[in-house]
Amino acid sequence: MLQKMLVAGGVLLFLILISSILGGIEIMTSLKSCLLVLGGTLLCGLLAYSGQTFRDLKVSLQEVWGYKKPDYVDLVRQIEDLARLRRISGPRELNTAGDKADNIFLRKGIELIVDGYDRHEIHCIMEKEYEFYFSAKEAQVNLLNTLAKFAPAFGFVGTIIGLINILNHMSDPSMIGPGMALSLLTTLYGLLFSNLCFLPLAKKLSEHIRHEALFLNVILEGLIDIAESKNPKSIAYRLQSYLSMHLGSASSSPALIEKVLHDQGPLENDKIISSRFPRYKDRSRRQHV
Repeated sequence: MLQKMLVAGGVLLFLILISSILGGIEIMTSLKSCLLVLGGTLLCGLLAYSGQTFRDLKVSLQEVWGYKKPDYVDLVRQIEDLARLRRISGPRELNTAGDKADNIFLRKGIELIVDGYDRHEIHCIMEKEYEFYFSAKEAQVNLLNTLAKFAPAFGFVGTIIGLINILNHMSDPSMIGPGMALSLLTTLYGLLFSNLCFLPLAKKLSEHIRHEALFLNVILEGLIDIAESKNPKSIAYRLQSYLSMHLGSASSSPALIEKVLHDQGPLENDKIISSRFPRYKDRSRRQHV
């Protein structure tokens, strides 16, 4: 809620500053220029990406804005309880408890354990599940970055159209000034859509994906330990130690997350192995126009 208020306050302050500079906000208001830039940008996006990617992006952005900080303590406790059921009650009770899990990947992993898959098979299967999931997320980030490229281009297209219109009415000097202002307005709209809308959303979504990757990595480690019927307290202690080492600096150090997620080290019993997620490259870092 605080973040939304800050964003709304920043936009309002930006509009007030522009109004004070130009002497009024109405000079920047042009529905035709806005529709030209935004319509052309979305049209090219639809040509480049499928409609399903747009629908998935809408859902992802809704999740990002309603995103709550993951409850890692509850996750570790849930994994510990499942490990205890695995050792004491057997597969039937584990399957019943797994069906009640909130996370779809945790439910999938418990199903694999109940079906008798070993740790390496579980690791490979879950790795593929993660790969499909993050590839779809990466396509959504790429879509936003593509829209950020198209918006300034259509702003320049609008400017060229406006200049052509001015040259066609050179006999009327009174139309040159307003026509030039209107033609440059489309360029401004293109830059604003790119740098104040699409690029920040792409960055925000990519950071959300990084936190999701860390969360799912903890789930995978817990599933592998449950499959080996390790001591529940030992599992909880190792996961808590892992989180205490990396969670505090994860949000401020993306490089650390990359190291944690993509470490290809050997599988060892006394260390938490890193899942081999598909290498997620943040393509939203570009020089703003």
